[in-house]
Amino acid sequence: MRILFLSEAISPHIARWQKAFTELGWETLVASCDYTDSFGGHQLSPKAAAGGPLRYLSIVDQVEKLASDFQPHLINAHFLPTYGLTAAMANIHPLVLTLWGSDILLSAQNGFLRRWRSRFVLRRSDLVVADAQCALDVAKTIAPIQRQLVVSFGVSRVWYESGQVRELKETDTFQILSCRKFEHLYDVQTLIKAARLLHDGGFNFHLTLVGSGSLENSLRALAHSEGIADRITFTGALGDEQLFNALRHSDIYVSTALSDTTSVSLLEAMSQKLYPIVTDIPGNREWLTSDRYFFKPGDAADLAGKIKLGASRQAREQAYLDYQPLLVQKGIRDDQMRIADLTFRKLIDEYTR
Repeated sequence: MRILFLSEAISPHIARWQKAFTELGWETLVASCDYTDSFGGHQLSPKAAAGGPLRYLSIVDQVEKLASDFQPHLINAHFLPTYGLTAAMANIHPLVLTLWGSDILLSAQNGFLRRWRSRFVLRRSDLVVADAQCALDVAKTIAPIQRQLVVSFGVSRVWYESGQVRELKETDTFQILSCRKFEHLYDVQTLIKAARLLHDGGFNFHLTLVGSGSLENSLRALAHSEGIADRITFTGALGDEQLFNALRHSDIYVSTALSDTTSVSLLEAMSQKLYPIVTDIPGNREWLTSDRYFFKPGDAADLAGKIKLGASRQAREQAYLDYQPLLVQKGIRDDQMRIADLTFRKLIDEYTR
């Protein structure tokens, strides 16, 4: 079977999808106009003057030519308003649309043209894949969906198995970790403000902020103005091995995201037995059930209070017992990709009858 992926090639997500499907016996090809120098797939070339949706409309003819040459049994387009639009315009089937979260939760319904674009792409898709049910629920308010599938992007089995043998210990200095981008959507400033409240209350901690983004300088300035710069480490973006080590040496994971579906960083933290504290939004509710793990978005005082609840080995051990069954059920990448593989093969079979 041959599968053509259309996606930005900067994110690690598509590399993981391609690797998984290659290992499952597919002949794979990734085509993209958003890539780095190391990209080894098919480079699409948008017209120089094209921006916004026009950028992705301008590569439709290239995708049609590529599909004619490669002859895929299925096209899987990732991210609705960009490569989803390209694939829908090319009108090559069977077409699987994979939602990434923000493409349906944030930008799909803002204005008549965006809603029309979303409806057009969804209607032309033979299967819509999302990493959370809440994303599909929103999509179905925009257009009828022929077939749907929820699979998480997941955490590697190797990470999960290594986390199982981690022994949690008492500590005098709690290591708090955040792995969200330094952008407005992820509201990392609320975590820094919560850290100030913890500091004022005599709570002994160190905060590690993994990531990068346009707000990095302002976040560093906020840490200084709050008088807690010595309690915070900015690591920049980390590779897989460095991130694994950071998780392994942390006790509490915090996500301040204002909107999310299934966060891979949350699953990675869960795989290493971290105590999770996340915003009370639908995507997070699909993975955690107890209110002790949730805080009101943007509320630094609520966040600080919830962090204190995780300040014991017993609390962290109980948290793992709470979320581990769901992590095994729907959070291991290898298993999730096998489900996608079987669903894609079934779609091809149904489409060619």
